[in-house]
Amino acid sequence: MKKLFFIVTICIFSFTLFAQETSVEQESQNTDKISFLGNLFKPPKSLSEFTNALDFVMQFEPGVSINTESKLVSAPSPIIYPISLGALWPNYTFLAAQPSISFFMTNHLWYNGKALPAEIENRTTTTLNFLINIPAVLSFYIDNFRLQLMPGAAILARFVFLANNVNSTDSGFSGSAASDVENINNYFWSNGRFFYLSSGISLLFKATGNIKVGPVANVYLPIIPLVTGEGLQATIISIGVKISM
Repeated sequence: MKKLFFIVTICIFSFTLFAQETSVEQESQNTDKISFLGNLFKPPKSLSEFTNALDFVMQFEPGVSINTESKLVSAPSPIIYPISLGALWPNYTFLAAQPSISFFMTNHLWYNGKALPAEIENRTTTTLNFLINIPAVLSFYIDNFRLQLMPGAAILARFVFLANNVNSTDSGFSGSAASDVENINNYFWSNGRFFYLSSGISLLFKATGNIKVGPVANVYLPIIPLVTGEGLQATIISIGVKISM
């Protein structure tokens, strides 16, 4: 975990330095005033024009992954700490795109045909979660801040491994811990459980140069399981801070 934290810290630091250098160039080259609904899109004629219309985005959004199953056999809705990196393009129009990827870790167990959140002492797997979100961004430009509405679609790619101190031959609900891991992995990738609809809102204030900071909130809804009767299980709700550079 310490190594992972160190790697994430280095990545964030490098990302910030690169984005700050890019923002200085953008500020010196892009001085056009933006109207309330943004400016008209102009196809870039060079790599420089393309990068000038690009904002790098970083989000830290503590949230909750909803668990509707019995707490007698699974954990309460787990708190998660996603770290997200993405890019907004173009950064001056009403309609834009902001693809991003978020990472967080969870624990799971296998019970009665379902993969359920688990407390650390009862976990069978450590689950690596990669949330790939591709929203459209509707931006409203108001003086020194911008309001963004972000409807879109997302893929939650989950990869499961035996947790530390759990052996493949340990007992499991399906017979062994190894078979539980296989069942959990198949569960996550079946019946469209990986497909989510996303919606979000952010309010960014101009801090310095082209750097903007503000609150952000997102909801990720697993639409196919909702239709097939699994309800809000694994719905993700997060609130945090967004930095755009």
